[in-house]
Amino acid sequence: MRAIRIDTWTAPDRLQVVDAPAPVCGTDDVLIRVHAAPVSFALSLLIQGKYQRRPDLPFVPGNTVAGEVVACGSGVARFRPGERVVASLEFGGLAEYAAAPAACTYSIPDSLPFAEATAFNTAYNSALAALTWPRLLAVAAGETVLILGAAGNVGTAATEIARACGATVIAAASTPAKRDWALRHGAHHVVAAGSDTLAEEVRALTAGTGVDAVLDPVGGALTRSALSCLRPEGRLLPIGFASGEIPQIPANIVMVKNLTICGLYMGFYKIDARVRHEAAVRALFDRLGRLHRDGAIRPDIAARFPLDAAAAAFAAVLDRGRMGHVVVTPQR
Repeated sequence: MRAIRIDTWTAPDRLQVVDAPAPVCGTDDVLIRVHAAPVSFALSLLIQGKYQRRPDLPFVPGNTVAGEVVACGSGVARFRPGERVVASLEFGGLAEYAAAPAACTYSIPDSLPFAEATAFNTAYNSALAALTWPRLLAVAAGETVLILGAAGNVGTAATEIARACGATVIAAASTPAKRDWALRHGAHHVVAAGSDTLAEEVRALTAGTGVDAVLDPVGGALTRSALSCLRPEGRLLPIGFASGEIPQIPANIVMVKNLTICGLYMGFYKIDARVRHEAAVRALFDRLGRLHRDGAIRPDIAARFPLDAAAAAFAAVLDRGRMGHVVVTPQR
């Protein structure tokens, strides 16, 4: 089969297609004919050996695929060949075929295109868990939520989902175009994402009380400013560090304002402890399907690239002005 294979740590602009062995479908796996696989900033770090996980070489990168099941392991009863699915896997996505554990493979409706389905597993599932799981932000109708990086993929998903939960959404984004994007995706209010003005703008919108919750995929100085935007007993969830800076959160502010800081690494639930948390994660995907059917969420695909143009796909992802998801479509 055709695949992108990493034999040595490399820059994204040097990726090439090679002939690679087709993956083996294990007892508890499904073999998927891949129609779409997303690329991301995190994946660009992985292939350079700069990510927090460094797989053994060689490997095929890509931790999400959407496509059709072509075979099932002997221990799999949930799926059958021909079903449309989206799946989480540690590696192997940028290829014509991928094997994924059945425990982290999810059915998708016929109405959901494969490219859009990949967004369920890259941004929307994390945003939904962050906003609704009890030990995390647990946003309730009538609360006010501040979404940082609101024009990014996680920020956009969170904006749509928070509104669907009945929350008032304040979206922070760095440019007028990105703030317009956030408004089109359901934000009630938008503010500039400047660390020196954020708290003042948010206080003005909330009559000085602050917000109930902050979802933060940005990090850096903006996180520290977000603490000032929270009301007493507010909640902050870091979910990424797009700024490139991991913030140091001052414990004295957390204590004085009785704040809750909760983190989310979705890979723990979908990969590391996938069997133990399968039911909870599968419920997330079922809920995403209902939200999509009802028109509450609508993943935007910014660009599609053939497998041979994977390097160009990564260039599109690394363009800071781009909004929407970028996918590779391996089938010719």
